Amino acid sequence: LAVQEGLVHARWPQEILDLDHCSPDPSGLWRGLRVRVGVHSGSVDVELNNLTGRYDYFGETVNKAARMESLCVGGAVAVTEEVVAEVCGLLLDVCCIEMGAVELRGVSDTINAYLLLPGSLRGRRPFVEEQMVLKREDRRIDVGR
Repeated sequence: LAVQEGLVHARWPQEILDLDHCSPDPSGLWRGLRVRVGVHSGSVDVELNNLTGRYDYFGETVNKAARMESLCVGGAVAVTEEVVAEVCGLLLDVCCIEMGAVELRGVSDTINAYLLLPGSLRGRRPFVEEQMVLKREDRRIDVGR
């Protein structure tokens, strides 16, 4: 959630802010790039990549997180029910939008999914909900205001 707040307050180059969908709006809810985030919690498989010297993460948890990101729209965070259960008591000021049961490609069971917005950006909710409806209907998503 801090990522979404940080993106609004980031020092974006003027070339980015001059783009139609990145320019600051009067409400202060949108400024700069719109990033979608997907989160799932669980165990992962890890291997050291001998070519890069970095670790590669894979497995069902990584797959679910990636699928959650693909469900999301820019400016929000999509999470699984497991994430909500783990962090519910830690989130003091958050806007939670229930997506209900969703099917994820490569995952056998349906899962309950949620969209989260930081409380300071809860004014994004109508836009995010509208974009999710369009996404579900397989229409082109307009990221304009």
